[in-house]
Amino acid sequence: MTTDRRNSPRVLLTRVLTLPVVLVRFGIYFLWQLVTANVRVAREVLTPGLRMDPAIIAVPTRANGTLEAVLLGNAISLTPGTLTLEVDEEHRVLYVHTLYLGTREAFLGEVARLEDELLRVSRHFSKEPRR
Repeated sequence: MTTDRRNSPRVLLTRVLTLPVVLVRFGIYFLWQLVTANVRVAREVLTPGLRMDPAIIAVPTRANGTLEAVLLGNAISLTPGTLTLEVDEEHRVLYVHTLYLGTREAFLGEVARLEDELLRVSRHFSKEPRR
């Protein structure tokens, strides 16, 4: 008989007790993203000249299902300077408008980091136990 360690009482208790840490970590990360994006947009508004490099980017995602895709899309849209235009669940792609592209790779890297932090929270109870 095989024991499923993911559902053992000890593993579940550990995950319940570590959930606040995971949530606080995401909260701090996301708050920092909000502050830096607000400063960037405020500087754009308050200083002469334009530094914007607007673009619409197809962002591949690892989101499983509607909830994770919508949470990621909303987190992106809450950040000033970005807006999720469409969620394509079939192809697992978000279409995002950004005011500050820079390079495509750098932008995708920022979104991937946000997605990593968000998925760490949303998949907290479904991940394999650490060994």
